[in-house]
Amino acid sequence: MGQSKHKEEQTPVNRQRRESRKSETGKKRLPRRITESYLHNSGLFYLQRFSASKAHFKRVMMRKVKRSCAAHTDQDFETCRALVEKLAERFEGSGLLNDALFARGLALSLRRQGRSRKAIFAKMTERGLKAEQIEVALERLSEEYGTDDREEEREAALRFARKRRLGPYRRGGAGASDPSVLKKELGAFARAGFSYETARGILLAENDEDALF
Repeated sequence: MGQSKHKEEQTPVNRQRRESRKSETGKKRLPRRITESYLHNSGLFYLQRFSASKAHFKRVMMRKVKRSCAAHTDQDFETCRALVEKLAERFEGSGLLNDALFARGLALSLRRQGRSRKAIFAKMTERGLKAEQIEVALERLSEEYGTDDREEEREAALRFARKRRLGPYRRGGAGASDPSVLKKELGAFARAGFSYETARGILLAENDEDALF
């Protein structure tokens, strides 16, 4: 009995129904029309998952606007753009968007990863921050930790060397006097944005203390 019931469920009609449901669910969903409430809810949802600069947040929202306007051609693009601007201003006023806090957190995170000042600038610019905002964030970090640019760059380079096992962190000290190894490692530092002087000082050091001076 149980077996015959199972066979009945596998009939061509039932299979067709399942395939029809699959094709319906597999269709590409049409982008939502742009409204003030839709952008507000979508923006809140984004900021609950990611931190962002004001400029980056607007880029994310504008991607939604472009997709929506391409699908709903009766929408006015400039009107939708104005809604995004208004939302970003409102979120900034409420503190949901705070470029100064975002810049500080990102700069600190990148420093701890062993990024060079040049790499930090590039990454923070990519995330929608202006040069003056980046400078202020880095200066404030220096004040908080009582360090200067040179110290911070050396410490970041040390973290990079430790992470990549370069210089004094080579496995078993292998290649310490090999010019080809030194050249290869100098290249790695250069690609990461560190100066030749900083890289060479660390690569020729025997330990952490030597590398910091």
